[in-house]
Amino acid sequence: MSLAEAPSPSPSSSSGSDDFAALLDAELELASGADSAFPGDPSSASLTTDDEGEEEDSEEEVEVEVPEQNGAKRRRVEEQRQDQGVSIRPDKIATGPSKNVEVKLCPHPGYFGGLCFRCGKPQDEEDVSGVAFGYIHKGLRLGTSEIDRLRGADLKNLLRERKLVLILDLDHTLINSTKLQDISSAENELGIRTAALKDDPDRSIFTLDSMQMLTKLRPFVCKFLKEASNMFEMYIYTMGDKAYAIEIAKLLDPTNVYFPSKVISNSDCTQRHQKGLDVILGAESVAVILDDTEYVWQNHKENLILMERYHYFASSCRQFGFGVRSLSESMQDEREIDGALATVLDVLKRIHAIFFDTAAETDLSLQDVRQVIKTVRKEVLKGCKLVFSRVFPNNARPQEQMMWKMAEHLGAVCSTDVDSTVTHVVAVDLGTEKARWAVGNKKFLVHPRWIEAANFRWHRQPEEDFPVLPPKEKSRDKVNAVTGQKETSKDKEENAVAGEKETSNDRKENDVAGQNETSNDQDGNDVDGQKKDDTKENAVATTATGPADS
Repeated sequence: MSLAEAPSPSPSSSSGSDDFAALLDAELELASGADSAFPGDPSSASLTTDDEGEEEDSEEEVEVEVPEQNGAKRRRVEEQRQDQGVSIRPDKIATGPSKNVEVKLCPHPGYFGGLCFRCGKPQDEEDVSGVAFGYIHKGLRLGTSEIDRLRGADLKNLLRERKLVLILDLDHTLINSTKLQDISSAENELGIRTAALKDDPDRSIFTLDSMQMLTKLRPFVCKFLKEASNMFEMYIYTMGDKAYAIEIAKLLDPTNVYFPSKVISNSDCTQRHQKGLDVILGAESVAVILDDTEYVWQNHKENLILMERYHYFASSCRQFGFGVRSLSESMQDEREIDGALATVLDVLKRIHAIFFDTAAETDLSLQDVRQVIKTVRKEVLKGCKLVFSRVFPNNARPQEQMMWKMAEHLGAVCSTDVDSTVTHVVAVDLGTEKARWAVGNKKFLVHPRWIEAANFRWHRQPEEDFPVLPPKEKSRDKVNAVTGQKETSKDKEENAVAGEKETSNDRKENDVAGQNETSNDQDGNDVDGQKKDDTKENAVATTATGPADS
């Protein structure tokens, strides 16, 4: 058991020094196989191996010989001992052959409530080294050597149990929350607040009265946590505040079996606006991260599996600038069977199997889950050779663009020129020379969202689901679906060529007849049952996760 697993009344509660001392002693006894942080102290004697004990005895039995040289040799011995971090009590300095009584200096492995939990010495004001672990116990700070020792002990235990570490983001990954004041009129009319108050054990929407919020659990989250817990030691890590994180943890883990003393919030971060593994008592080589935001993991991108964002409430769509009806307003949701969490669970199972099963003949401690993640990701578009057509700005180097890098991370080969080995042309319309070449040579012509979908789904997606529309059709669709604005005089001229000039009344009639979709028409459509090319909003709302359940 690692220190992070030690029982605690709650992730934010504090306990007395006696309770923590007992807790620490128990942890140290269980971690007896690990190196001792302070082998000379009686309180940590259980961590010392027989060999180490013999070495200590031999050190303590060194005799100080003081013949005729008086104090000169005594001083040399004292200096030598002090250089080794050992002090000799002055009143015990021998005048002849004898044993010394040695007092080792405490390395202060950590502090609890401002006191060293080994020797009780108060923490100096200037001594602020180490990392605070307030989410385990309020006032707990551990030094680097103690963190390394605990991680080493935890790694041995995890590998013995065939488990890795899984760090889970909350908002837009496992849940979606909204303030009550931000609920849309459509959501109110559908009785979304009433649904959150129902006494139904199977409900997935809840009211957080103390915070004036509604929270919706992502479909499949309960099954996901149950299955993932068999393969991983799990942490919650959110940029939200502590009170919010604890409330959500209670919804996800009401019996406190998944995240005991493992709920990390923004107050625990060591860098502003950044998440880091320095506050995780688990080795980086076994840590997998699920998060919808790559930016906050600048130092740990190789550990990250980027999650498709979960936008259930209307306020979530507005926050990210998506002008479509939310899942809640459409009375739909992700499907459990092939939604984002079900998909990523399959990926985690593959990573876990490769990590442990392929290392049967090697030392597991030498395995690195980051290399496993990279290997699994490169299988997604393996065998594909892509050429991009007017996807990037004219003055930009294609190799530096996010879409190009994403495709390479997925195992594709990217090129700037077409040839017989090219399998896909990625474009946003049919009017380019490369797009026409793809059609003429019977190559796949796909929208850039095909790559994004593969990145989220970890599987090559059907190319026919990501077609490239002709320029005019795409432009008209963009005007009507994204902006939802009234047609301009230029639009009217185009319609006149097509048949007749439309007045504002004509347009209303056409809307009813289903012609020229406006934003109101789009509001009536299923959120992820439509493919609106070049519509950023729908790309994120559906993100190729398959149709939603009504």
